[in-house]
This record gives sequence, structure tokens and C-alpha cells, in this order.
Amino acid sequence: MKAKCSLGMIARDDPGARRETGIWRTGRCALLAVAVLMLVIVPGAPLHAQSRADRAKPGESDAPKVDPVMERAFKMARASLDEFLELARIPPPHLRGFALKVGISEGPDIVEYFWINDFIQSGELFSGKINNRPLLVKRVRSGQVYEFQRGDIVDWTYIDMETRTVHGNFTACALLARKPADVAAELRRKFGLDCSI
Repeated sequence: MKAKCSLGMIARDDPGARRETGIWRTGRCALLAVAVLMLVIVPGAPLHAQSRADRAKPGESDAPKVDPVMERAFKMARASLDEFLELARIPPPHLRGFALKVGISEGPDIVEYFWINDFIQSGELFSGKINNRPLLVKRVRSGQVYEFQRGDIVDWTYIDMETRTVHGNFTACALLARKPADVAAELRRKFGLDCSI
């Protein structure tokens, strides 16, 4: 019997499963862990890992228009993008959940950020499936294949199933920087988020 994805221990009806926390058992479950992390970081966020700034109405945001912490996260992600893309081309079997984050504009005042899964690269052009439910931008939908340029990428992430560590996701680390130190440390530990880069 296949082990069930859960947030606690492995389901008791699976006697062959190893005893470990359920969120790390498969790539799909590990992606659930990242989504849960975003729910804990940003109370009220939907399961699609959008931040409050991602969900904000025009003119509303918890962060200033130019947030230096988030800008630094974008720069860190872009500076290490080549290494990420190289790793994503032919990943080892223990690395899963490769995704890119892009901003999609609608009009002069609206930018919403989306995780893109199952992406492919052709030179400087990319395409992949949108993995967020849009709240502001009406021209895209979850699951839609979206084409974008390298310059649109603001973040990247993947999960190492052996070390139970989420790599990249610099924007989540930026959000954690706004939390009390003890809360941020506990969330990093609980969800394996590596914010040391």
C-alpha cells in the first residue's frame, strides 16, 4: 500500500512504511511542506504559497513599494540562477520540486508573483505551469502554461529529499526576516528552509 501524504506521522494503515514525518516522503508531499510553510509565514495565505504582497490589492501592501529585503532576495536568486538551472537540467533523483518565481503585470500598478513548475528553457525564454491561484492578475490561471523571459525570474527553489532542506526560496526567507527571531528560527527548522545563502 502506498504511504499517504500527511502532516503528521505516516498513516497507520501502511505497515511497510518507514516512520518519518509524512511531509518529506515524496516530492509531492515535500511541495505540500513548502505550501504549509508559506501558510505559517503569512497567516491567511492560500495554499498556493502567495505572500500578502502577492495578494495585495492595488495600493495595499505590508511592504513599501521598493522593499530592500525583498530586492536583496531577488538579487540573490538572480545571482545564483545559472547554477540552479544547471542543476534542474538533469537533477539527481533526491532533488525534487524545481520551480521558478516570476512577476506577472497587469496594468501599470499590479504585479502578482507566481511559482512556475514543470518549466522548460529555450535560450533566454522559458515556459511552465503556473502553480498559484491568481488573485489580482486576471489574464492567467493556475495550471496554465505561461511563457516568460529570464529577466522575469525573481526566485527559484527545489527540495533535497535526503537532507530535508528547501533550497532557494529567497522570497520566503525575506518574509521570515520580518518575523521575531525565535519564530523565524523555528519555521526554518520545522520546514527545512535554508536561509543561510
